[in-house]
Amino acid sequence: MELQEAIANRRSRKKFKRDMHIDDDALYQAIERATDAPNHKMREPWRVVHISKDRLGQMSKDIGQYAFKGDDDKKKDHYDNVTNLGGMLALIVQKDPRQKQNLENYMAFGAFAQNLMLLLHEAGIGTCWKSPQYIFMPEVRDTLGVKDSEDLVGFLYLTDMEDRVSHRKRRMKNLITEY
Repeated sequence: MELQEAIANRRSRKKFKRDMHIDDDALYQAIERATDAPNHKMREPWRVVHISKDRLGQMSKDIGQYAFKGDDDKKKDHYDNVTNLGGMLALIVQKDPRQKQNLENYMAFGAFAQNLMLLLHEAGIGTCWKSPQYIFMPEVRDTLGVKDSEDLVGFLYLTDMEDRVSHRKRRMKNLITEY
């Protein structure tokens, strides 16, 4: 697959099937290859937590008790949705108290995440990035092992790419301005 083709055709996959399985070897290879992302002073300020298909139900129960406290319908919806996935990655970036270095960490993480989604697309693994409000809850962070020196920036849902995704043409208004 050509790079421009992957960039143009990679889209979030939002149809999940319970019988779907992700090739862990392909997933881990994509994660390793994505680390070639540009980053400042080779800090590599990211990490991912892989939640395999067989652990998704327990993960949903563990975080659901905090994220959806007292709302059994939302707990059930979350459980039903995530257990249809092929897996999930918790996306974590290292915080830095220095403003410039913190910005550099987030920029490097963004490059890593884009590389990862493109490499997974190339491997036939669909993705959908989710950043629900509950990622900021201390109990959810603790459940996923996120340290005080880190930010949980979201989840990368892993799915198959069996269904074609129609996509709108990107609008590029005001993409470039001149000084």
